[in-house]
Amino acid sequence: MSELSLEYDNPFWRFSTKLYRLDSVEAACLYLQDHQGIMVNQLLFSCWLTTQNVCYRSDWSQHVEPVLGWHNQFVVSLRKQRRQLKPMSNVEQHLQKMCDHLLAAELIAEQHEQSLLYLLYTLKKGMQTCADRETALRTNIRFVLKDAKLTATAQQQLKHVLALVVDDDIADNIVITLSADKD
Repeated sequence: MSELSLEYDNPFWRFSTKLYRLDSVEAACLYLQDHQGIMVNQLLFSCWLTTQNVCYRSDWSQHVEPVLGWHNQFVVSLRKQRRQLKPMSNVEQHLQKMCDHLLAAELIAEQHEQSLLYLLYTLKKGMQTCADRETALRTNIRFVLKDAKLTATAQQQLKHVLALVVDDDIADNIVITLSADKD
């Protein structure tokens, strides 16, 4: 295990930062995160895997468990602290610096999380090649959504992100089908 090293500037990181820079994608991801509890890195990873025609196997959840632990312990904790501090930072300039440092730390924690996900990809842990992008995306998004019941707005936000990976009609069909499965 000591021979393994994390690759921080990897194809998944470059894909997700390029995609996330689009205002509409950032807004959609934040909406899904804040209103539906969807983990943005998992969503972006699932989309990136789709571009590789790779989908999760049934044992994916056990392989990704340490990554989810990292996410909950560090990413969520830093985000929560930053968001709690933000209203105070608008009043006190010194606290704005602290808020900026927390944001930087949160981004580093997210990049670390993405490098852990990419390592799982390179080791092919809990994933397999899929016949096509639609199958890959449908399989991957099922994991991301888990027990989430998507509101109409969340469905639109999710469709917007998915449509950047597959055709609009396929994205729409996936969202409708997965939402119907939750009912």
